[in-house]
Amino acid sequence: MENKPKFMSPAWLRRVGRGRLSFGETFFAGMFGPAFVFVPVGVMVAALFAAAAPSYMMLSITAMTVIYALYFSAVLPAVVKTGLAAKSAGGWRWFGIFLALASTVALWGSVYVFALDI
Repeated sequence: MENKPKFMSPAWLRRVGRGRLSFGETFFAGMFGPAFVFVPVGVMVAALFAAAAPSYMMLSITAMTVIYALYFSAVLPAVVKTGLAAKSAGGWRWFGIFLALASTVALWGSVYVFALDI
């Protein structure tokens, strides 16, 4: 059995970014897995800003969205690379590639809209 680095460790992130994991690992764990941590933390940070400094809440949400959009942009090429190579995934690979691309574009669209409100 292959010795895999721990989830979200620097070594694991390098493997994701280089497209060295399977399509499933790259798509689900690499691209969307961090949302299980990032989204709840983002909600808590926004709630803290809403309570302590409401005028900066939108700025904090925008900053968190920029960070997540940058992460998605960094992982997107690996998702496309592994998706194109995953012949056994059938049509699901095309759906995964489309969803990864659409999610990345939507995040950057949100950043643009949020920036207009700041």
